[in-house]
Amino acid sequence: MRARTTGVIALQLTAIALAVVLVSGLGGCGGQADSVSDGPLSSGNGIHGPVPRGSICVPGGQAQTFGDQQFTNYGHRAVVLDRVVLLRPQNERLIGSYAVPGRLIVGTVPWPPTGSGLPSTWKNRRPVHGFRVSPGKSFNMVLGIEAVTPNRATSQGMLVYYHDSAGSYEAKNYYANIIAKNTHTC
Repeated sequence: MRARTTGVIALQLTAIALAVVLVSGLGGCGGQADSVSDGPLSSGNGIHGPVPRGSICVPGGQAQTFGDQQFTNYGHRAVVLDRVVLLRPQNERLIGSYAVPGRLIVGTVPWPPTGSGLPSTWKNRRPVHGFRVSPGKSFNMVLGIEAVTPNRATSQGMLVYYHDSAGSYEAKNYYANIIAKNTHTC
């Protein structure tokens, strides 16, 4: 009978040790709320919808505006944008960025956007850093991009870093931005 009792106790101790390891492992990682991961902001159709893929190609020779991507806060809390970066840029750099509230897009025009062809929401543009997006609201991400060589310049999209009261996140968009010497080479 003693061997059976010892086996039960050993099994109970193993279960307790496993529970401690699991709890410690979760706590030691900092928890999901503090890690950069997918959150409520998306350029797709919903939180779990596909992220847009494709490309926009414009002629080189001047800085360009890429304002064709819209993001929506599908969460239940307001989010605040921290920064936007180009995804794997080659021969190009980000020279400016704005968040334009609403569902209208600026499109692709020379940087900085000017003129009468801009949507009425352009007057409400704000720098990306600190821009607040309420639940259910959308905005147009407008990037100023410059080629650093006369050759073909590309980025594979953008990463938007942001946070809400629960943690920090990143939203990806895979719509490539291409500046080419000749748009026939896109």
